[in-house]
Amino acid sequence: MRAELREALVTARQHDDPTNQTRIIKEAVTKEIRALDPTITPHFTEYFNNTVIPDIVLRWPNEDRERFLFVRPTGSASWLLNEMRFLSRHQPLVFTLEDVDATGGSDLMSPRQALEEAATKEGIWIADPSGTEAMSGIRAKASSPPVEVLSQALVRGGRGVSDANEIRRLTTETEQAFAGAAGLSGDAVASAVQAIEQHLNDEQAGRLTRLLRVIWEAGGGNAAQFPPTTTIGRFNEDDLSYILRVTSEGSEQFWQDLGRAINTEMLGRARIEDYSANLQSLMMANLEVLQAKGIRLVDEPFRIGEPEQTPRWIVDRGCLALRGQNWTAYVAARRVEEFPPEDSAEPPNLTALRKRASPYRVPINRIQLGRDDRAVTYESINGGDVLGDSELNNAEENFRVRDIERAVTVLIGGGTAELEFRSRTAAGRTSATFPVGSLMRSALPLLADFSIDELTDIRELLAERGVLFQGFLPYDE
Repeated sequence: MRAELREALVTARQHDDPTNQTRIIKEAVTKEIRALDPTITPHFTEYFNNTVIPDIVLRWPNEDRERFLFVRPTGSASWLLNEMRFLSRHQPLVFTLEDVDATGGSDLMSPRQALEEAATKEGIWIADPSGTEAMSGIRAKASSPPVEVLSQALVRGGRGVSDANEIRRLTTETEQAFAGAAGLSGDAVASAVQAIEQHLNDEQAGRLTRLLRVIWEAGGGNAAQFPPTTTIGRFNEDDLSYILRVTSEGSEQFWQDLGRAINTEMLGRARIEDYSANLQSLMMANLEVLQAKGIRLVDEPFRIGEPEQTPRWIVDRGCLALRGQNWTAYVAARRVEEFPPEDSAEPPNLTALRKRASPYRVPINRIQLGRDDRAVTYESINGGDVLGDSELNNAEENFRVRDIERAVTVLIGGGTAELEFRSRTAAGRTSATFPVGSLMRSALPLLADFSIDELTDIRELLAERGVLFQGFLPYDE
């Protein structure tokens, strides 16, 4: 039992007022559960130790879910077993203020064993102070995404009886399973799958086993050889939203593995709060893995209350997006129809476009200059950069066209994207897609006039792995 809970129970006993006693106990129990899942929002009822009315209702507003929590003063397995008939329809979390009886050693089923069987069957999770102390200690000592997901999954959908020994065994098997999945160890994964599915309901067990499958397949494992699970289905945007929301940190390898199981379209459907440190980590590890059809820049003023970090990755309006200072660059995963409505922007002239292209010397091999219903196209036959050609200056004067309506840029990493400056959109032709990082690095600086400081921040955020940041060069140097 954690010292904080022990002290709260002592303090509660010193109060003559039952209302103060129950308030202190409920607050202490809430802290125990929050140590396992910080995302809960508790609601205290007016009852305490009632047979059918919960003491606390746990809610997760972002998930539109709730779970009843019943506080029980004793850890007597026989007494708790008798309670099962009143609680089974709620599938609640039961927190005992004493440690639950240890398993008996007789040949006949002990009350503890019968309690374990009944709670597992009815979807009730019985946690005692030793179990929550063990779980919070494990999380504090060496937090990892698998442990965090397991910890919060137990609060949402745990079942059975969890004391300290059971918690340690379950977390150890889960960590070994994720290490085993990366190393394609079927035995370690199979053992953990069995334990996970025993202690979690189908929804929560499915999220963990699907994440295990992701790590397995990312390591080159054959999907058909993954140990059998009772829950089926592929990793989806709900699973992704959950992982990004509940984990507090993860290794670079973890985010790389996750990135290989998703796509940009799935990211656009995910429910991700702004600001999300996990989304930043996921994108940093997968800039060259996640593919995109194109990007569209939209003027969007800073909103009161939004995070101040810029640039940052967000998910908004059904798209992955890069949020900057009063602008957002939306990413279309497969089709330009995914973009939000366009802004109407003034196209740049030749001088302005050359200035935009200066960072990294972004090559442009075709330019379309327009005026009214007339257009002049200037392009390189062999695909070389034309922006520095002096003949372009003459074209502006001779044809009296200064607005650059469209251009084609050669992306860093290969491929070309068409730029439409009035809609500030860059996209590949036909069905072409590109790595998000390559597309952003090449096309975004051409779509608007950014300050040097902002360009520096963008380039650092989008820096390709293993490539040093090179700064900026004037186009005419």
